[in-house]
Amino acid sequence: MTKRPSFDQEYILTELNKLSSRIVVPTRIFIIGGLALISYGLKEATKDVDVVVLSEQDLDILIESLASTKYHALEDSLVSKPYEKMEISKIMENDDGFRWDIFHRAICGKLSFSDNMVSRATEFYSRNRTVISIASKEDIFLFKGITEREADLDDMRLLAESGLDWQVIKKECRHQSNTSGRLWEDALLQNLIDLRERYKIRSPIEKELRKIAEEKLSEDFISESIAHGLTTIKSISQAKNLPDHLVREYARKMEEKDLLKFDKTSRPYKLSLIKSESCR
Repeated sequence: MTKRPSFDQEYILTELNKLSSRIVVPTRIFIIGGLALISYGLKEATKDVDVVVLSEQDLDILIESLASTKYHALEDSLVSKPYEKMEISKIMENDDGFRWDIFHRAICGKLSFSDNMVSRATEFYSRNRTVISIASKEDIFLFKGITEREADLDDMRLLAESGLDWQVIKKECRHQSNTSGRLWEDALLQNLIDLRERYKIRSPIEKELRKIAEEKLSEDFISESIAHGLTTIKSISQAKNLPDHLVREYARKMEEKDLLKFDKTSRPYKLSLIKSESCR
């Protein structure tokens, strides 16, 4: 496969000018990928520009305007598996091989461009009716931290080395998990482990994310076990090949959260769910 070319900021600005000349109604675009790293002085070039739009109107306008400047939608057969998993709304490419990866609100299917992300973004480009803002370094790190693209891990390294507010990343990750029902802490944790093992970069939130992920996973497997008729500590521990004391500890924590209750009218105690949680 032919290696895709990279493009510097001068080339990209020329493309932005072409685009803005075709946009006739107010349109706001958010940058979350390589161009953002260029603007932060962390890279010199990128193969594509990853953008998020928040409305169907902005999505349609962006696609139509790119098409009018000689971009074409990339055929599904040319999209690699990591890109498929990201669930991009549209990939537009020009004859030079420069791409726009366009997301509508959600990135990778579930991670949304939240109101807090909007407030943290800073204006990068404004011309005619087009306003383009750059996501914060923390939000870009989070986006890249839940993908499976090899290049994203190196971008995470660059961002981490430049200095990050790790608590903002943890807080946004928890917000995304709570609103989507997905266990994003675990996805981010795996990439933080890779970052540490490959580049010796230690994140101060790795331990916290591990604790959160383990707690949520334990709640999931106990809830699923009870739903499938395993209603005692012993039956769950045997089915999951875990020590009784560990399952009991997880169950007690769920009891404290009013997620399950122990029926102590008989022995062994029976477990039952008080409320079921949505799948993560």
